[in-house]
Amino acid sequence: MVDVNRLRVFRAVVASGSVNAAAQHLGYTPSAVSQHLATLQRETRLTLVERNGRGIAPTPVGLELASRSDDLIGSLTRLDGVIEDLREGRTDSLSVSSFASAAEEWLPGVAAAVLQEFPDVQFTFRLNEVETTQVVSADIDIRSEFLDEPPTSMTGYERHVLTTEPYVVVLPRDHPLAQQDEIRFGELGDVPWIDNDPGDTTCGRVVRMAASSCGISPRFVAYAGDHHGAVAFVAAGIGIAVMARLAATTLPPGAVARPLVSPTPERRIVAFVHGSAMLKPVARRVVELLSDRVGPTA
Repeated sequence: MVDVNRLRVFRAVVASGSVNAAAQHLGYTPSAVSQHLATLQRETRLTLVERNGRGIAPTPVGLELASRSDDLIGSLTRLDGVIEDLREGRTDSLSVSSFASAAEEWLPGVAAAVLQEFPDVQFTFRLNEVETTQVVSADIDIRSEFLDEPPTSMTGYERHVLTTEPYVVVLPRDHPLAQQDEIRFGELGDVPWIDNDPGDTTCGRVVRMAASSCGISPRFVAYAGDHHGAVAFVAAGIGIAVMARLAATTLPPGAVARPLVSPTPERRIVAFVHGSAMLKPVARRVVELLSDRVGPTA
């Protein structure tokens, strides 16, 4: 069986680029790192490194082993975390997933408040970047819904409506339309757009439906992977972007957000809570805090 510590040392050499650098990062001597490498090669019966000038470099086989061991090392790291939690008495856990803007604007405050009340709970947070109709494994999953479609349902999960949120248009501060208090959606037909939500997502469909309803077809001049990239393009004067208000909470000096009317696109934000999680006081408290936090925007 491969010694995990030697595997970690080998990966450190690959990532650092040399035995000396890996030794410095690990707090080992260079000779100790070299001994670990030699023993690992004997254990695996593979040539993992080879001479390269005055130093060594991983072989193609070595690079493959380092790459294939990512999942193993990641699992062991998570296991170390579990052991530490058990040692400290943190036996309960709660996993929360969310789209990016809610994760940024809501979850840090909610997490801080909950951890004060439930200090022994192990929290796990992640982004659900690809919107689907299935919640895979999170105890609480925060998602957007399209208002013109029936409410979504997920087997084993309770659905809690948090808020209905309008969309805004983000414009360069010196754009002529930025002087208005509100902007009719149809006025955006002749301006360059930044796409901040590519793909068939709920938020993207909300924008496309609103554009179609007033007879315009957006002229996209740039495609950003998320609202942060889109806002950066807008602030640089490249174009405008239509996004949910939550995504436009914090803007750079070069950009402003204005309400949209005729129509005003909206999305519904919901939290799906697994039935077993609702038995945990910490999960119920998270839902309460989310509802309190977003209540004024409903």
